Formats: sequence, structure tokens, C-alpha cells
Amino acid sequence: MAIPFYYEEIFMSKKRSYFFKKVSNLIRRLQIIKARRKGNRDGLQANKIVVDNFFGRGYGDNPKYIVDQLLKMNLDFDIVWIVDEQSAQGYFPEGIRLVKVHTPQEAYEYSTAKVWIDNVKNHYKGNKQPGQFYLQTWHGSVSLKKVEKAVGSALPTSYVEASKIDSSMIDAMISNSSWQTNDYQNNFWYGGPVYEFGVPRNDIFFNQPNKTVKKVKDSLGINKDYQIILYAPTFRNFKTIEEQKKLYSLNSKLIIKACEEKFGQKFILVERFHPAVASKMDITETGTLKNGNNYPDMQELLVATDILITDFSSSMFDFILKGNRVFLYTNDYEDYINNERALNFDIKRDIPFSFANTEEELIMNIKSYDEANESEKVNEMKEKLGISDDGHASERIAHLIVKQMERG
Repeated sequence: MAIPFYYEEIFMSKKRSYFFKKVSNLIRRLQIIKARRKGNRDGLQANKIVVDNFFGRGYGDNPKYIVDQLLKMNLDFDIVWIVDEQSAQGYFPEGIRLVKVHTPQEAYEYSTAKVWIDNVKNHYKGNKQPGQFYLQTWHGSVSLKKVEKAVGSALPTSYVEASKIDSSMIDAMISNSSWQTNDYQNNFWYGGPVYEFGVPRNDIFFNQPNKTVKKVKDSLGINKDYQIILYAPTFRNFKTIEEQKKLYSLNSKLIIKACEEKFGQKFILVERFHPAVASKMDITETGTLKNGNNYPDMQELLVATDILITDFSSSMFDFILKGNRVFLYTNDYEDYINNERALNFDIKRDIPFSFANTEEELIMNIKSYDEANESEKVNEMKEKLGISDDGHASERIAHLIVKQMERG
């Protein structure tokens, strides 16, 4: 039976498209190899620093705060930030040069940079050359969820291989606690120096917090007399978006009422979901509810927050640098620990915050909150974890980088 002409045309069109895509990718890979080789021939540029944040995401996380400090030093640095199409349109301070991710130009910049800064471990940069210094900042501090080798059997083989290669090139990692240092040494396939300088993105909790609070409230359109309740759950790998929408549903009016009665202040609820699902979560703003998904810096949101409600998010360990009003809430506890992620801590026993399986229990926990008792328990946890954040991590790291760049 003959194939109708138009079906044949569709088939051939798809075949040509697939062929051209394969050829285009091959050409791009060859161009990247050529650019990398040219960079190796040209040699290192003593003042060049290449920075990545999550494969080209915008100006944020630990690298942002390190670069802010480097810019303040007003030295002759050539700072290159790797960007994707979307982040290239976002905010970057003066003094930073943008280069697109996965391009020959990116390969050339990495090949000729004196310093690499990254917060992920599977972004391939090429083979590190003699004299280059690679600082891996990671993208967290104390972690509730197990990561890297601790969950190695659940990770794709390709990721494990990439992470091991990355670790073999790292010259230094940074930590904010004895707990995190031990985690790096035991679970990151890494045996090099770990500097307990503190976490750069946590410096903001110590440096002009009132300015940050005003910035956040102005951006979200929140009256200065209102305090923020931040609801920030993590995401689920094995639930559909619709299931997650239902799971994260929260009665903002009831929560706000309980908080206002307990703490004697005016409150507004801000919802912020994990970046993996945030774009698919519908938030209809009201007089009591604000959408925090589009705010670019989670740490700034935490600084502006008075009460944090979360589930399995490690943001709780950053928030305690500011306050103790943390409430844990999720109605899928057993399902999560059995099917989603293994945890480093038993959140019902090892963590000092109250835990609720239902919204009714959450409201009861708010009403029975004891500030003095919670403060004592949180301080004990900080001491046990060996947390060292003091607002000067970025300064220490910037000086480390300058020292490396001054070496021949």
C-alpha cells in the first residue's frame, strides 16, 4: 500500500530535522573542543574569574555574594558569569561580563581563567590546567536531605561519574559548620581542604537586615507594619503537579489568625515553592496572600520573614540565624521518607521545631509556641552542628581568591 504524499512529506521533514539537529550538535561540540584547545594554547589570564550558578542561572546563591565582595575590592578582575538565555536578561551589577552556557566562548573562558567558582558538581568545564584554582561553594549548608554519595545508589550513573570528576579537580570547598565539613569529607568524593568560613549567602542575615526587609516588602507590595509568614515547602519527585498543588494547599486566613492571636502583630502569608515546580504552581494573590515565587533571592526572603512554615526544606537551618519561629508541616511524612528522599535527621526527634501532620495540628502548635523554650533548643542545635556563620564569609573567601590569583 502506497504512503500518501503528505504523510511522506511529514516523515521526510522530521527525518531532515533530526538529521540537521544531529549535525548541528556535532558541529557545536567540535567548535567547543577547538575553543578549549585555543584557550589552552593562549594560556591563563591572571585576572580572570569564571563563575557559574546552576548551569547559567541568574545572579544568585553563594557565587553572588562572593562576587559582590570581589567587586567591592575594586581590583582589576575580569569576572565572567555563565548565563542561559533567560538569565542573560536579568540583573547583573557593573563589572561582570556575561557568556552563554554550552558555547565555544564558555569553553574558551574556562580554559583561560585563573579561578573557577561553581555551586553544582556536574557542570563540565574541561580539564583543569596547571595553575588554575577551583572553588566549589555547593548550594546549601546543613542539609536535612541526604545528598551525593549518601544517596549514590539512587542517583543516575552519569551524575555520579560527573560529580567524581568534578571532585578530583576541586581545590577548596567552603562550609559553615563542623557538620557540613564532615558531610563533604564523607559524601562528596572529596578529600581536599574545607574552609569553615561560613556560607556566603548567609552573610545577609548579619549585614543591614533592616534594609533587606524593606527591599523585600517593597518588592512584594507588603505594608511595612505587617510581618511575613513564609510558607516554603520542598518539591516531590514522585507526585504529579496536581497532587503537589493539593498537598501544599494552606488556609492562609486561619494561619494568619492563629499567628496574630499568638504574637500580637499583623501578618501576611507569602508562598514560595521549590524552583523545580514553582512555575507550575498557581498562586492567586489576595489581601492576605502574596506570591513569592518570582522574588529572585530566597535568602533575602528569609531575612524578611518572621515565621517560617516548611516541611523537608533545609531553609530551616539558614533561618535559625535570624529567629526561632519555625513550624514544620506536611501530611505525607511517611510517604516522603519511604519514597522520596532519605534524611540526615529525624525531624520528629532531632529537630527542635514542632511538627504537624494536619493543618489543625499546625494551628495548635502555633498557639502553644514557647519562645524561650524554643530559643534554648535552637541554640543547643547550633552548638551541636558547630555553625560558624558570622556575616564575614564572603570577605574571607574573597581574600582567599585574591591570594590564589596573586600566585604565579
